[in-house]
Amino acid sequence: MLTLISLCNARNCGLQVDCGRESRMADAELSYVALVLDEAYERLRDAYLRTSVLGPVRLYSARDQADRELWALFCALLDFQMPVASLLSPMLTGLAEHIERRGLKFLDVVYDADLAGKVLSEFEWSSSRGLKKGFTHRFVKVRDVIDLLAALKGVCETYGSLGSFVEDSYARHMRDEEPMEGVLKDLQKALLACGARPPLVPMRANSCLKRFNLFFRWLVRPYPDLGLWGFIDRRHLLVSLDANLQRVLLRAFNVKVGLNWRGVLEATRFLRRLNPEDPTKYDYVLSRVSMMGYCAKDLARSQCCLCPVASACASSRLSKPVKARPLAKEEMEILRRYLEVYGKELDMVVTEYPLGKYSADALIHTVYCDEYVVEVERELNYSAIGQVVAYRYLLHKIHGRFAKPMIICRRAPKELKEVAQLEQGIAVVEVP
Repeated sequence: MLTLISLCNARNCGLQVDCGRESRMADAELSYVALVLDEAYERLRDAYLRTSVLGPVRLYSARDQADRELWALFCALLDFQMPVASLLSPMLTGLAEHIERRGLKFLDVVYDADLAGKVLSEFEWSSSRGLKKGFTHRFVKVRDVIDLLAALKGVCETYGSLGSFVEDSYARHMRDEEPMEGVLKDLQKALLACGARPPLVPMRANSCLKRFNLFFRWLVRPYPDLGLWGFIDRRHLLVSLDANLQRVLLRAFNVKVGLNWRGVLEATRFLRRLNPEDPTKYDYVLSRVSMMGYCAKDLARSQCCLCPVASACASSRLSKPVKARPLAKEEMEILRRYLEVYGKELDMVVTEYPLGKYSADALIHTVYCDEYVVEVERELNYSAIGQVVAYRYLLHKIHGRFAKPMIICRRAPKELKEVAQLEQGIAVVEVP
């Protein structure tokens, strides 16, 4: 039974509460996916810096743009086969701090092989396992790093700077169907010709070139990226494809791509359907899904209710919504207490809001024109998170509206509350 608790000025912002209205949006499914990813991007882009190599890339504070370009490429090429948050980021952070503490530039390390060897062996950094000293990597030796630095030096001596090389290459390929395809291949060939070698620079022509694509996104896009290269159009950027992103694309959106260059182009074209102007914007969100372990190789072990794209995922194992039923006495009491505290900020509350054969505990509209789909529980739990995320999806699917999720409860464990707010954007409200 539908219960209208309060309705004053909801129509002022054009809100429609016709429960039978079918969505008239063209390509509604893709539109919903884009909405979910955009909302997650805004919420997660700062948190991404704490779990990504982009953190130490931004930490390096050199004013010389040519210096920052080389540091970013160096960090990107090391970003593989290492735990990022616990090892790689702390190590690169320690290296950047050591270089700056000594009054050096990264360019000094690039141009002086003896200095590079000394710096790479003596800098200290803090890991989750305690204080460490010197460069370490699962598959990269110090000799490989010295060779890479020599290759970066060769590119700079030949073309003036890394940025100059890329700008010239981009200008030559501007009329290509995929301009960045030619630029990436040019950079790969230039580094190999100057002495770089695998595993830091792949030799295969059909490689995904994931780390190169990651680097270009850092240099071109605005915050949290560096936004140093305005001469490259964001529309031309290509996705940073690896096995983790391959799994997410298949599971979430039924997009099957291979781990090769053709797969990169196919994955990018899918993201361009979601956002033609800025397709790699969603790298943050999609990579986080696997980075945080939410989308495990074994689907049964995935933590779908914490995944920021769960409500748009074809394979998500969210808690099943509860079939339509009246609010229990305790749930209604919790909701009434919420209304006593926050009622002045609301202009509409509908309980037992129908969503097909299910119903959300409530739909709330505020005087600030924010709309919330609500789950009411005694205590915040994983099931409540899964249900309210599913209700957000059903509200859009059935009624064509995108509401924020909210859980109203008496108690919320601190860690679960934080992860619900960060990963899913759920407003968690505790009422006494």
